[in-house]
Amino acid sequence: MNLTTPRPRKAQLERALAWFVHPKVLLTSFPPFGGLKENVSSTVMMALESQGIDGISLQTELLTCDEAGSRRVSELIQSREKFDAIIQLGLAESRKVISLERWAHNQSKFRTADNSGRIVEEAVVERGPSRYETTVSKHILDEEFEHEDDVVWSESAGQFVCNETIFRTLDSIYAESEKIPAIFIHLPQETEVLLSRQIEVVSRVIQTLAAKPKLEVVGALLFNSQGRILACRRPPEDVWAGWWEFPGGKVDDGESAEEALRREIFEELGILVNPKRIVASINHEYEDRFVSLDIWDCGKVDPQTVVAKEHDMVSWLDQSSLNSVKWLPADEPLIEEWMNSGIPQS
Repeated sequence: MNLTTPRPRKAQLERALAWFVHPKVLLTSFPPFGGLKENVSSTVMMALESQGIDGISLQTELLTCDEAGSRRVSELIQSREKFDAIIQLGLAESRKVISLERWAHNQSKFRTADNSGRIVEEAVVERGPSRYETTVSKHILDEEFEHEDDVVWSESAGQFVCNETIFRTLDSIYAESEKIPAIFIHLPQETEVLLSRQIEVVSRVIQTLAAKPKLEVVGALLFNSQGRILACRRPPEDVWAGWWEFPGGKVDDGESAEEALRREIFEELGILVNPKRIVASINHEYEDRFVSLDIWDCGKVDPQTVVAKEHDMVSWLDQSSLNSVKWLPADEPLIEEWMNSGIPQS
């Protein structure tokens, strides 16, 4: 047995130090362009700079709307300046909702000149990949804005300076060993979404990405008449596509665990349940979040009434077949325990 103590890696030391210092977040925006008198992105940034965000060290920068501005954050990353998250804001004149940009594309095709008079139609980075995906956790932002229709994912950041900026930013991040969470958010005109709402959403994105969120999650242990339990598979579009889990979900603010479980099971399976008792509690650290999961005994249900609305497959498993599917990492220790000791009886 090796009893020597390994030296902590640099990343481990940095995470340890994060307990003693506030997360450092870079927030950028743009000035007016193309003859516009205002740019809501700079208005939102200045409001957040003025009011501050509790527990966050916020660094703001107004980028120039030209090639130099599109390179600015990339240059900061290459100079080894450290950030815990990077959020870049821009105006999308024609959009009616707040758009979280999932992709940056390696193509500029300006329809109008930027503020330096430049009009280009070329790759952002010569010989670079065709696109980069945001380095933030899509799953975490999906959880945060699950029921809010004015916050959506966008598949294209356009072909102007905004796309050029986030592509250069991600190009520098992907060249590093440790991926900084970075995302571009396109904001609509204030006539479409109130300024106060836009400030709120951006503030929540910052808080969500600056440090791993701690989520309270509830899962349902559902039985059929033969004592088998229900497992559900996440669909192809999910971050954990193909992995299996207990049905359930996050406890929202103001909800009790029982209320959250009733709501989630109705949304996912179309049935009403009555949570009886907690049969297992799990704490697990994922790459992007901490999860505190309680599994509740919700009794017997008729499989004919179950409709998989948010999963692409469901299965009823007995003790011997519990490990026949690939469970989420948080669930695996519990499944192993039940394989040995048996499933708690309802």
